[in-house]
Amino acid sequence: MSDNDEDLCVPKSAMYKLIKELLPQVRLSGDAKDLIVTSCNEFIHLLATEANLVCENQSKRLILPDHVLLALDNLGFGEYKNDCVDVMKQMQEEVDKRRRIKNKLDKPGIPQEELLRQQNLLFAEARKQQQMMDNKEEWQRMQQEAQQALQRQASLNQEMLNPVLKTGITTQDDDDNYD
Repeated sequence: MSDNDEDLCVPKSAMYKLIKELLPQVRLSGDAKDLIVTSCNEFIHLLATEANLVCENQSKRLILPDHVLLALDNLGFGEYKNDCVDVMKQMQEEVDKRRRIKNKLDKPGIPQEELLRQQNLLFAEARKQQQMMDNKEEWQRMQQEAQQALQRQASLNQEMLNPVLKTGITTQDDDDNYD
């Protein structure tokens, strides 16, 4: 095949993937896969040619879905029309959904400057709340450190008093005996 012919074909990798999804329990040789791909491409070309003839017979310049459906009938594949219509409806719903989403993003109804102003206000409020949380955490940390310092001081005071309490309170006379 020439490069031009390959441009007009369904990509082999996409077809191989489709074959694998549709027939997971079946193993096909490379030649069998290539034959299926070639058959699919031939069918697409045949259908496109017939749809083009239908389009020309109706003096139209653009091939529409109705032309493709008539081409299916003309080629003897009319039993697939309902499946094609169902797939076409699903595709149209997806396209419409994407357009709605894109339009919502492109045209939210609020000018860009207003959106930017609102965003900056939200950021400022978030910074303010974060600062308040940081201050609260700092205050709690300082309170905890002060409490720990008081506990250490009380413990030191207790340690200093324990020897005195064990030996009793000494008087001036007791101190003289140590000289």
